[in-house]
Amino acid sequence: MNRIDRRKREVRDRILESAFELFLSQGIDATKIDDICERADVANRTFFNHFATRQDMIHALAEKRLLNLREVLVNRTHDAVSDQLIGFFDEIAAVLVGASDAYRSMIGAMLVTTMGSGTQRGFGMHDGFFELVKEGVASGEVNAKHDPQILADIIVGALVVGIVNWTIDRSYSLETGLHASATALVDLLAGEPRSS
Repeated sequence: MNRIDRRKREVRDRILESAFELFLSQGIDATKIDDICERADVANRTFFNHFATRQDMIHALAEKRLLNLREVLVNRTHDAVSDQLIGFFDEIAAVLVGASDAYRSMIGAMLVTTMGSGTQRGFGMHDGFFELVKEGVASGEVNAKHDPQILADIIVGALVVGIVNWTIDRSYSLETGLHASATALVDLLAGEPRSS
């Protein structure tokens, strides 16, 4: 990456970080592009050089957050596939549950605004789960009966549904829900019950 590309990346990242901070402090709906530009110390035109619309910026922010989630999965590659999956779901739950109510609201709004961002095939978190499933098939931990892409779709779907339930239902226990989902997924992937 040359100096000009690095500078563009720095400005783009500064805009995204400013948007994230403002979304946390005042909410997505209350945050205007002008607020983001002021916080990032960029001109309005600079914002639109990086993002065609406000929705595009929210989409990019969601993608960036999902890439961070993928890193959590990648950091577990030394574990058995079942332990990686359950550990990942448990870790995501622990991080989210420990967050503020503002963060919870922001995650919900970002999911609604960018449903599917970074979870579709060939990108981000989906890729991480696809690789995990392929690894599990190769090691014999995952039943080879089904297409690994379909299995990755199911894993992503379970994670997203758990997070959505948590953002809209204050009584939903994300820790319990995601752990139970991951355990069920492990059973389904292996084709046999997992002992508790």
